[in-house]
Amino acid sequence: MDENKKHDNAVGDEFAPEVIDVELAPTDAEQVVAETHGADMSDGKGAPAASEETAGSVSSSEQKKKRTKKIVGWAFTGLGIAVVAFLLFVVSVLAVDRFVNRSPVPSFFGISTLVVATGSMSGTIEEGDLIIVKNSDEYKIGDIVTFLGQGDDVPTTHRIIRIDGDKFFTKGDANNAEDPRAVLKEDMVGKVVGRVPYVGLFFRWLTEELGWLYLVAGLAVVASGIVLLKYFSQPKSKKEK
Repeated sequence: MDENKKHDNAVGDEFAPEVIDVELAPTDAEQVVAETHGADMSDGKGAPAASEETAGSVSSSEQKKKRTKKIVGWAFTGLGIAVVAFLLFVVSVLAVDRFVNRSPVPSFFGISTLVVATGSMSGTIEEGDLIIVKNSDEYKIGDIVTFLGQGDDVPTTHRIIRIDGDKFFTKGDANNAEDPRAVLKEDMVGKVVGRVPYVGLFFRWLTEELGWLYLVAGLAVVASGIVLLKYFSQPKSKKEK
């Protein structure tokens, strides 16, 4: 019996099917799921780096804008200080020439500004115009000059129509006759080199009609408006501080 069993087992083993290990390839659906999952993982790992890079570029652009605003602010502040300093310097020089040197026509390094009070030069220079007069050593026929006659406190601006030696004869363009007295070189204030139409009326208003009070009041109102505008435009957090 034992031999028969051994024989049967041997025969069974000989004809038994051979077991082969086979790796089953993933299906298309499983492959797609795996690739999608892998892509999601890679995107998840790369997302923080991309967001950090974007935040860095935004912060750098904001810093550039702030730097540009500071530079522009410094430039305007410097320009304003320079203008104010220059005006103070001009006023100081004119005050010294007026009250220390007793000059009837104060000048800033040989340049004076005057307001035309009459229409004797109408057609060329109108009443109320602001004229710029520059000191000169040479005068010729046709020059519009400003001069102070003997005993005059107010300068006159007329045109030279003829010259006789050291005497200059003048006439207003709107006048019918020349001035009765000749002008000497030492009486000359200078030549008219510029004109600003009707600006002199504003300066006359400032000095003669207390216009400077209205001007100061207007500037105070504008300054108050700017301060209030800046205050109300600030965020609430800054106001509370």
